Amino acid sequence: MATEKRTRRPSPVSVPRNAEFDAALATVMRTGMNQSDAVRLAVRFLAHGLESAWAAGAVPAGTVPLNMRVQVQRQDTPQAADQQV
Repeated sequence: MATEKRTRRPSPVSVPRNAEFDAALATVMRTGMNQSDAVRLAVRFLAHGLESAWAAGAVPAGTVPLNMRVQVQRQDTPQAADQQV
């Protein structure tokens, strides 16, 4: 009989919260995400940006760029009836 392999669940991450963090979190949550999903997205987003910067040779691997920017493709969404021109 095969033994069941148990996987350890990662321990939760704790971060000190302040007004700046809470404001940033509230902004991300305006998309409808809960707190956990918002933090997960933020970490993945930053990790992707760092990996891209390192792979492009923009900064040495393992360092944080002084400035990073985001390029956003315009997404046309229907306007509410009272906002149509």
